[in-house]
Amino acid sequence: MSPEGGDAPIFIRGMSRSGGTLMVTVLDAHPDIAMSYELYPTLLEPSESEPERDLRDLATRIGRSGHDRIALKAPRSRGLRTFLARARRSGIGYLRFAELLGAHVDRGMGFTDLEGRMLFIESCCREKMQVIGKRRWGLKCNNRYEDYLRFWPDAHFLDMVRDGRDVLASQLNTGSFNNAPSAVAEAWVQTHRRFREFSDKPGVHARAVRYEDLVNAPEESLRSIMRFLGMSFDPRMLEFHKDDLTIFKSSHLSLEQISQPMNAKQVGRWRRDLNAEQLAAFEKTAGALMQELGYEVQTRAD
Repeated sequence: MSPEGGDAPIFIRGMSRSGGTLMVTVLDAHPDIAMSYELYPTLLEPSESEPERDLRDLATRIGRSGHDRIALKAPRSRGLRTFLARARRSGIGYLRFAELLGAHVDRGMGFTDLEGRMLFIESCCREKMQVIGKRRWGLKCNNRYEDYLRFWPDAHFLDMVRDGRDVLASQLNTGSFNNAPSAVAEAWVQTHRRFREFSDKPGVHARAVRYEDLVNAPEESLRSIMRFLGMSFDPRMLEFHKDDLTIFKSSHLSLEQISQPMNAKQVGRWRRDLNAEQLAAFEKTAGALMQELGYEVQTRAD
């Protein structure tokens, strides 16, 4: 089918604190695109605490919860609790989630195999798309790109690339991450090299989005991104923070940042937030790729 039928989803990937949530939210403000947040298939994998055979019972328990806070405690597995909480960011309340899960089981589907997990994710994303009257869906994905491509060969992938030193600075000051500079640097390198290898494969629709370009020249960057997606730019994307989007009705680590207009305030924050030791440790591991991607390295290798 064509993108108009919702069968060319948009997948956003980027290391944590790289602007992925911002990109998803901006696209969600487009009048034809419905984006969801972090509905990873790994969260749906059955566990000893939530075996496949109990999904029908789980749907019933969620449906009878009576309140979102109670519903969030219904899944026994941590992964399913997280998935249910993240589905709320897409505007899917606990009653509708229970109905979607029940319908999934009625179709003879579960979460043991990848197909069952992916189809349930699609059901959740399409639910949002249909409720708000849009025609294309997407979400923040994990780095198992080939899995997504297997089910949606016409999908488009965007990788958010941000100066890794700013990523490190943000992780040091937000949330709970593995903050060792060398570990963050290694993850940053692996994230973007992995995407570059994937994007080089024949027939793959994938491109990188430089965070600094997005926040410094939003309209120009978004026009280029929309051309890649085969869609028209809409100025409402620049006013995303004023829109009545589902993300603003829930909690998210980046809620404060996405509740204001795009800006470049955090570009170069590493200069004030990182000490010389942290900077050297990061650049020792990531310096080569940073230079490939156009970032100036401050320290010299021994």
